[in-house]
Amino acid sequence: MLNKKLAGLLLIPAILGTINASHALSNTASQTLQATLATYLDIQALTSGAVTTTTIAPDSGSLATALISKFQIRANANAPSLYLKATTESTTNPTEVAFFQQSGTTYVILSNTTNKPLTSAIADCKLATPTLANNANAIAYPIASAAADNSGTVTFDGTKNQYNVSANAGETIVTTTTGTTPLANTYSYLDSAGTYQAILTLSNTSL
Repeated sequence: MLNKKLAGLLLIPAILGTINASHALSNTASQTLQATLATYLDIQALTSGAVTTTTIAPDSGSLATALISKFQIRANANAPSLYLKATTESTTNPTEVAFFQQSGTTYVILSNTTNKPLTSAIADCKLATPTLANNANAIAYPIASAAADNSGTVTFDGTKNQYNVSANAGETIVTTTTGTTPLANTYSYLDSAGTYQAILTLSNTSL
């Protein structure tokens, strides 16, 4: 009986030693709480500061005032791959590419919304030497400037006929301003009276 009690007493220190070895005592502990934030990108067309309507002088085709497009980009990370595109409508294609470049100048084509031009008329405007008889109801105007604030960049891609836009985190305003004088040989009496337009779109999708 005594031997059994003695054996039991001898086991107690061994058990305590095992407990202490598996869980060391501490008077401090830390635990990390985490939440993941996805990237955020919001693009809005602005009306403040934009000039989206004007008139065309019948005798010259000149715009009464430059057209100005403005987009606001809000992002919580740098957005290096955005694209500014322009489309206009022909008789067979509602999304004709309206931006093009000739001799280092970028142009945008406005087409008549009622008497729509032929696809060939829009193509003729883009030639180095357009022919008046071949581009009725499509008028090309130069882009005087395309820029972004907040240290963003706007560069024209002549291969895809779009602007590549990069925006830094925070808020960026992208502004595109036309000239007022039409490209030579893209305006004449062959252009029907009415509204002429192009649609500019800024997105993260390339052509």
